Amino acid sequence: MTTVVRGGDLVDGRGTEPRRGVDVVIEGDTVREVVEPGHGEYPSARVVEAAGMLVLPGLINHHSHGTAFGPLFPSGHEPLPFAQVKANLDRHLLEGTTTLLCVDGFITAEAAARTDEAHPVNVKAASCNTPACLEAATITDGGGLADEHRAFTARRAVAEGAVALGEIGSGHTLGGGGASYLYIPREIARRTGVTVPAVRANDLKVAVLGRHISTAAFDRDAVEEALAAAGLTGKLSVEDAREIVSGVVLPGFDIALRGLAEAADLGRELDVPVLVHNAAASMSQVARLAGRDVRLVAGHSNHPSFTPREAVEHAERLKERGVVVDVSVLDTFGGVRPHLKDLLFALFEAGLVDTISTDYAAGHHDPVLLAVDRATRAGVVGLPAAVAMATSAVADAFPGLAPRRGRIEPGAVADLVVTSPAALENVRTVMIGGEVVVREGRLVADEASHDR
Repeated sequence: MTTVVRGGDLVDGRGTEPRRGVDVVIEGDTVREVVEPGHGEYPSARVVEAAGMLVLPGLINHHSHGTAFGPLFPSGHEPLPFAQVKANLDRHLLEGTTTLLCVDGFITAEAAARTDEAHPVNVKAASCNTPACLEAATITDGGGLADEHRAFTARRAVAEGAVALGEIGSGHTLGGGGASYLYIPREIARRTGVTVPAVRANDLKVAVLGRHISTAAFDRDAVEEALAAAGLTGKLSVEDAREIVSGVVLPGFDIALRGLAEAADLGRELDVPVLVHNAAASMSQVARLAGRDVRLVAGHSNHPSFTPREAVEHAERLKERGVVVDVSVLDTFGGVRPHLKDLLFALFEAGLVDTISTDYAAGHHDPVLLAVDRATRAGVVGLPAAVAMATSAVADAFPGLAPRRGRIEPGAVADLVVTSPAALENVRTVMIGGEVVVREGRLVADEASHDR
């Protein structure tokens, strides 16, 4: 079947300037040609009207969690229900993502294939199952790891289709966001019955161990202030807080750091990309790995633990050594941490960003296209470059993830997004392999169910 996406303004993912009012002609699942205005006649084609809209390649998101059936996070947490995994995939699809890399790290090949078959989004998996990473996960959590997951090593995973190693280290095993929104609040609730929001748990963590995770950073006054802000004064002492935070973060921390070097060595041997947790706590180890003969991707280089200056200087050093500098949208615009926008925009403005992903943000990540929209309107990055960071640059950085995807050009797989130029996150149409899977901002599968 011939399909024509007609009259849209094309940002083709190659970093080139938009082409106004063009037709994208699709034959089956493949882009056949891009036709300039007024030069095409398609009497028998299916037409997708895109006049006044932007046409982009389907987004390729290389840092997602909770998007495949199996243990959650590189800490081996218990799996999400199948319905929640599918809901997460639906959300990504409605945001314009057509290919996802799940970096929970302990997903088996069978589970990855089952997820991919269950949903229109192209889902692939990465593995973090090296000896040190498995040990760190077991110490930190491991509640979702069955024997089959422990036995499915990173080497075996790559042999059976995993396209990368990742996420190596994580906020759950390296004292990052996962500790702040999951493990520290859980332990506080167990001891006191009080539910503490992630931002308060993070303040407590920083007061005890600092941004770079060190026992030398302990600040008694800051701990007292954090306890008061969290409503825990009289319920936990300073020493109680120190014990909780240290007990959550420290047991697996050094082992997880060792896992970064272990994975880099394996990634070099297997010739696959290695996505590492890049944050204040791991930055020294990541810097040591940079420059080795390994395809290193520094995940979320805008991590909340960095200051803007620190993030920029660190990213500059990494980029000089050939590391792919990734930023994650996190909950930068929809959350309660205003400094996240400064971090993200500083890296864009410095010209240091190679790729854009979402990460998880406790399940509350913003859409990639929202970040692209806000950043381009702020003038810190151009639209063609930003679109490439979320499409072709990801395909290039992870060669096995999205072959023939990420660009709208003859011969490419026809993964396309039609969205509003007034608000890029307002996605109207998504096509995967030439098939419309989102129409007028709704899942086509939901339309079919509603029609019945």
